Amino acid sequence: MSDDYNRMRQKEINRLKRKRKVFILRILSVFISLILLTILGIIFVKIMFDKKERDKKTTEEQTTLAETTEDTATSGHAEVDESEIEPNGDAVPVDEDSWMAGKTIYNPVATDSTIHLPKADLEAFDQVIADSAGHDTSSEDEGGGSAWDTVTLQLDNVEGSINITEPGNPTKTQQLTSTYMILVDLDEDTIVAERECEKVVSPASMTKVLTVLTARDFIDESKLDDTFIISPEITEYCRKNNCSSVGFLPNAEVTVRDLLYGTILPSGADAAMGLAEYCCGDQETFVNAMNKKVEQLGLSETAHFTNVVGMYDENLHCTMKDMAIILGVAVQDDLLRDVLSLRTYTTDYSYYPSEVNGTTETSEGAEGTEGTEPSTEEEAVSIELSNWFLRKIEDKPMHGTVVAAKTGFVDEAGCCAVSYYEADNGKHYVCCTGNSFSSWRTIYDHVGVYRSLIP
Repeated sequence: MSDDYNRMRQKEINRLKRKRKVFILRILSVFISLILLTILGIIFVKIMFDKKERDKKTTEEQTTLAETTEDTATSGHAEVDESEIEPNGDAVPVDEDSWMAGKTIYNPVATDSTIHLPKADLEAFDQVIADSAGHDTSSEDEGGGSAWDTVTLQLDNVEGSINITEPGNPTKTQQLTSTYMILVDLDEDTIVAERECEKVVSPASMTKVLTVLTARDFIDESKLDDTFIISPEITEYCRKNNCSSVGFLPNAEVTVRDLLYGTILPSGADAAMGLAEYCCGDQETFVNAMNKKVEQLGLSETAHFTNVVGMYDENLHCTMKDMAIILGVAVQDDLLRDVLSLRTYTTDYSYYPSEVNGTTETSEGAEGTEGTEPSTEEEAVSIELSNWFLRKIEDKPMHGTVVAAKTGFVDEAGCCAVSYYEADNGKHYVCCTGNSFSSWRTIYDHVGVYRSLIP
């Protein structure tokens, strides 16, 4: 009897223990559920608050844009008569005997239809840079396929989209990676779209467009066969500063034609420096002429140059709008348009392969010294030059043709480019972009701009 009672008592105790455990588990479950609901509630409130802030910011931007376009329309810029185009800023008169006399000096203005892109959020790149160790892994195919593609620096998904398919399709957009951009309609002298186009930045080797534009004041087609000796100081400067160059050897005798095309196609610093010295005797005088040209274009409030190459200098700067104006004037000249639009070029200058090693051989085969004739069996080699940007962009489907272009890069400026585009509808445009993270992305930015923003 005692054993039965003890078993029953133990059974009751076990039942009470189980009941207590169940009760405790239920309390814990309720407590955990409350915690989760609280967390979800906080997240929901934060999302709604952020959305409200974004909507508020968008409304403010739209209001500001509306006010800006209203002011622009009131000031008479909504419709631009090409006959009323005037130099911008503090332009000085162009000499009557200058090749620029009678040419259009642009002053592109915003209109009520100008697309104003938001400032690029550079912080959006931080995680991507960390994920890709700072390297651009984009492929040559449209669409890329790298971690960089996840960065949401793009135009609105509706009107003004930069699409990798056809304009007006908001489902596929190509990111505009360039921090600065301007698209100018040359026929109307208006700004079609822009992103911080008037921010003063380094133009890098886009500077060389101004270099050849300035040189044009000293050169016409009758002087293209003139020759110039490339000094050892020029080649040493290029070597020490790791500049892109044509590859002229010290004391090479080259033609002015080589200097012009060599400045643009391979972005040759040796050619640009040689061109400056041919025109003015020294680079300092030529740089003064460049800044005089800037004044003629009415750009001296924001543009100033200290060298002919585009090497970084805090006192060498301009805006994307300035550079678009510079190219817009340059392509009005037949000679400069040919220089800026040629895909490939073979130099008049040629060298003997043995000269690269600093030695030549006499006709008898003995080692010679500088100035001796090379072996009679050796053949002189010309240098093949190529405009990489034009050759890479020409096979990208657009409703027109990129006719002329110049790229640039220094660490402080990122990858940049300025290009001239002739649309199938007969209109003419200039696009200038700055501070992209790769040369390929710069190309795709120009492709996207021309495909999406031009009818």
